[in-house]
Amino acid sequence: MEQEAALKLLQISEDNGFRYTTLLSDGDAKTYPYLNTKEVYGPEIKIKKEECINHVIKRLGTSLRKAVKEWRARGVSLGGKSRGSLK
Repeated sequence: MEQEAALKLLQISEDNGFRYTTLLSDGDAKTYPYLNTKEVYGPEIKIKKEECINHVIKRLGTSLRKAVKEWRARGVSLGGKSRGSLK
């Protein structure tokens, strides 16, 4: 559904005289490859993908919290005992 909506938006934009050449999305977006396979603006114009920094930070933070939890379960210290340490 999201892919079809994006396709329709891009098709309408060209009728109004402009083109979207960059797509801002999260890391696992299926819309980006879908739009490039549809070649909305023709085979010579490819849509570029930019990563949304909020999604990148969210994934990085989740991975770090998971790693800390796993290491704590093993009893491994990941830092000092002062303020801001991981243990």
